[in-house]
Amino acid sequence: MKHYKLQSAFLLTSILTFLTACGDTEEPTSSEPVLDAEETHEETGAEAEENDESEGVAEDQLELKMGDTATIDTTIGTYEITLNNLELEEEVEGEISEIDLFLIADYTLKNLGEETINTIESINVLEATDLLEGPGEPDVSVGFETIAGFEDIELATGEEAVGQAIYNSYDADTFYIRVVQGLVASGGVKNDVRFTVEKSEINS
Repeated sequence: MKHYKLQSAFLLTSILTFLTACGDTEEPTSSEPVLDAEETHEETGAEAEENDESEGVAEDQLELKMGDTATIDTTIGTYEITLNNLELEEEVEGEISEIDLFLIADYTLKNLGEETINTIESINVLEATDLLEGPGEPDVSVGFETIAGFEDIELATGEEAVGQAIYNSYDADTFYIRVVQGLVASGGVKNDVRFTVEKSEINS
C-alpha cells in the first residue's frame, strides 16, 4: 500500500511540473503584421487592378456618339476607330436591303499598337443593330462598287486609313454600332465598345 501511495504521489508531482512548464512557455512573436481575410482580399484586388493597368487594356466605352473615337484592344492589336458619319439609304446600286434599309458608316482607323494590323480584320470587329438584346449585322461592303470599303492592307504603328462599311438594318429610332458580342465573350476583343446614334442625327 505504501508503495502504491508513493507511486501516486510521484505521478501527481510529475503532472504538476509538466503543466507548470507548459504555462511558462511563450509563443514566438513575429515582427510581421498578420493580415486578416478582409485585408488579404483587398490587397489581392489591388494587385489585380495594378496588373490590369500594367497590361494596358482599354476600358469599355458604351456611351459613344457619332464623331467619337473608340480605342479597341484585340488579340491582333490595339487601334482607334472613329465613327465619322452615318447615312440611311433604302437602296444602293439598285439593290434593296435584305431587311428594311442600308446603314452606311464612314470610319477612320488608326493603329496604336507596335505590330501591324489588317484593316479589314480590324473594322470587321464592328456590327450594326437596332436592338441591343438582338443579333448584329456584319459589313457587306464587298458586294458594292460605290461603297468605299477598306482596302485589304496592313497598317503600321501610327498609320491611318479611311473607309466605309454598309450594314443591312431595320428601320428604327435608334441605331447602334458595337463590337461583335461573340468576340467580347470569347476574349478576341478585350473591351466592349458601342456607338449610339439617333435617327434624327442621320442625314439620309
